[in-house]
Amino acid sequence: MRHPPRSGRIHLMLASELLQSFWSSNWVEVATPFAVLLLIIFFAVLWYARESRNSVLERVLKQGAFVSPAGFRGSLVVEQTHPGSYLRLCTSTPAARRLHFLYRWIAGWGRQAIFDEVVFDAGRGLVELKIRNRQRTARFSEFMAIRMREVAGGRSGGSVWHIDLISHKGAATPFVTSEWGDRKTMFESTAPVAKAAAEIMAVPVQVRVAGNVWTPGWPPKNPMATS
Repeated sequence: MRHPPRSGRIHLMLASELLQSFWSSNWVEVATPFAVLLLIIFFAVLWYARESRNSVLERVLKQGAFVSPAGFRGSLVVEQTHPGSYLRLCTSTPAARRLHFLYRWIAGWGRQAIFDEVVFDAGRGLVELKIRNRQRTARFSEFMAIRMREVAGGRSGGSVWHIDLISHKGAATPFVTSEWGDRKTMFESTAPVAKAAAEIMAVPVQVRVAGNVWTPGWPPKNPMATS
């Protein structure tokens, strides 16, 4: 086995000693707190930017006029709707059944909606959540909000939107998921369903955008700029 020349070994030894000297020097002790502070500032700014966009989209959703929920396409479709009183979603189309299966068993993003049918009935004050021939019934009073939650769905800036029921304890129950696509288009398609369910239940809508989907100019920074 050949060894490096003596001069090479000397250079390696000097480099090692210099590196050890650098890491044990006062420079590292001085620089480390500043590096930690910069990281804290970076993540604080990122959190603030996301939170401000969440609140803007919540105001847009509350104040804006959207198309009928019937235009929604996702793991369920809107089968029946009466504004302010009744909303029924189910897997009544082949496209919905395929997407329901895809998200639940193959390539879902995040925790998935598992229900085959969901009904919001203001007359009885109940939410019905059905899986095949099993049914869970919950009173509106058990929930504090409806949440639209974005999850990254691809490398091209696309995403999917989950709609969750939020209990008073903060537990989230996803009940439907949008198609994958352009995040703004999917938001505008999914928002009518979230808004319709929230109006029936008389609860607010929360919005949570994803931090790993980057699209210039959207979400807006203020409720007047929706594009």
